[in-house]
Amino acid sequence: MRLLNDKLKNARGSGRSGFTLIEAIATILLSVVLIALLLPLMGSGLKGSRRALLGLPETQALRSEMDALWHLYKTSDPFDLPAFSTQLAAAAAADPPPPYQLLDNEWVEFSSSGVEFVPAVATQRVLRVTLGNSKGEKITAYFFADQ
Repeated sequence: MRLLNDKLKNARGSGRSGFTLIEAIATILLSVVLIALLLPLMGSGLKGSRRALLGLPETQALRSEMDALWHLYKTSDPFDLPAFSTQLAAAAAADPPPPYQLLDNEWVEFSSSGVEFVPAVATQRVLRVTLGNSKGEKITAYFFADQ
């Protein structure tokens, strides 16, 4: 039995367990190659996150402006949409200009299938208001005359 164990040890090498120098070098090289491939991806992800975080205040300001318009609509006379539309146009033309652009202040209707269209003669029941910011972001709200 001892003779068989000695032959097996000699066939495996010296009988020591562990990594050879070639295996260690190959593992290190493989790790370096993988890190070199992944670093640019991690950098671009961080840039995108940074860009999104830096743009957050502008996006939040646009939402806050629309919330303020909604509050103005609800606290003023919600039955008088034409006066509300006129008030929005006057505020957009004010000096100094507001931090948003009034992109749309238009009367719209909806067909029976729910498709929005601009009628030839405005019934002044639905007002579409779209605000935009310097980044090109837009937010749209529909104001309905309370019945």
